[in-house]
Amino acid sequence: MAWVAAIAVLVIGLSFLLNRRLGYILLAAAFVAGCGLWWYSSQQAEKSGQVKDAVAAEASADAASCPDPAAPILVQFSNGNRRAIARISFSLTGRLKGHSSVAYRGYLRGDKIIQPGQTSQTCFGLLPHGFAAPRPETVVVGDYDWVVDISLVDFLN
Repeated sequence: MAWVAAIAVLVIGLSFLLNRRLGYILLAAAFVAGCGLWWYSSQQAEKSGQVKDAVAAEASADAASCPDPAAPILVQFSNGNRRAIARISFSLTGRLKGHSSVAYRGYLRGDKIIQPGQTSQTCFGLLPHGFAAPRPETVVVGDYDWVVDISLVDFLN
């Protein structure tokens, strides 16, 4: 995109040197094209945000649902979109109960297909380097409040 802008500036600048009327016409056309691209990209960003907001996620330390000690965190995704989800990238954040600072942060992905209107539950493990220093020797997942923040959603075609 930067190359296109650089070439446009060069062409408009050269046209001003050769013919001012042509330069003004090209400048106006570039301005209109730039405004159109800006409007289109802002609409796409707003639409993308609405689609991502329709996917809800929550995490908890549920020993009954996740009996494997290697994957003790239950993450539940709900698909409120009209399209099936292929992949989700998210961050899992843990704070000690009663504290505000982040003690754990891990960036994870789920590739389980979630149909529209359905909910998926998956158990995830904790990344050993996700804990802030000093890392606790024994981690009791029930001592933390767990939060999921979705960063990317890929849909099936």
